[in-house]
Amino acid sequence: MIKNKLHIGFLMGLGLLAAACTEDITMDMPEGRKRPVVEGSITDECKQHEVILSYSSELYDTNKPEMISGAKVYVQSGSDTIWYYEQDNKPGHYLSDSVAGKKNRRYRLEVRVEDNTLYSRPLWMYAETKMSNNAEGIDSVGLLPKRDGNNLPIFDDNAAVCVCPYFQTLSDSSIVYNVELYLNGKRFNNRPSKLFNLFSMEGYAGYYFNGSEMLHNNIEIPVGIMNKSYMHEGDVVKVKLYSISEDYMYFLVSQKLAIGVNPVMGAFPAMFSNIFSDCDAIGWFNATSVITGEGIYHEDIFQQDTVQ
Repeated sequence: MIKNKLHIGFLMGLGLLAAACTEDITMDMPEGRKRPVVEGSITDECKQHEVILSYSSELYDTNKPEMISGAKVYVQSGSDTIWYYEQDNKPGHYLSDSVAGKKNRRYRLEVRVEDNTLYSRPLWMYAETKMSNNAEGIDSVGLLPKRDGNNLPIFDDNAAVCVCPYFQTLSDSSIVYNVELYLNGKRFNNRPSKLFNLFSMEGYAGYYFNGSEMLHNNIEIPVGIMNKSYMHEGDVVKVKLYSISEDYMYFLVSQKLAIGVNPVMGAFPAMFSNIFSDCDAIGWFNATSVITGEGIYHEDIFQQDTVQ
């Protein structure tokens, strides 16, 4: 009984102390040096590819970043040159013509900015990367009910749809897939489960993905999960698997971890970059191969008498 009173008294003391500590504290955070930021990519999809140029912003700056206009931007691969042109209505956004890159080829991005707000001399930036290899394609996409720890389908408010692609993987275990899901043509963002939507092929390389030889307890392995409340009979679900390098994976993770970090509680993670320059630029230029597949959602997968 005495112990309980002491425990309660201690908690009350902590509560009074917390209530007393309400004075606002102003901290002067050191201003960072403005640096050019490069975000760009090329894929093996036949489409317009984009490079975005801007200047870095201060910590907690709510304004839109200052964009870099008037740059000369192009990508070289062997004797081929792909030019990126600035959009009239979107300063700092540079688009190529519709073109498709090729797997296992090296690409070099070149950026030169004559007039800039940092120096009286031009800015010069470049990056070199190799497009990752990828499987030939996705044969089909299964949409299956999510199961609980006892391998039973979930039919309550937590019901969800597992997106399970079927395809022949490569023997390269270093491949990491950046997963994107689309519902009826629109990007689907309700995706828990996988860390930052990244899926490593370590342990799966060389198998037929979701084939009988690699199933875990006869359950297909999803690359994404979609809440059932968003789904309707006949909906089309598309999965896109972007084959990325391990270096680019570390860049994505470092960006995700930096979001919402309180500098009072600890330092930001180290920012990865593959941009070389004479002006201390940061960012990433990525060359990515992508495979896609589609599946049709049917509501009867959640009828208990039809689920095996």
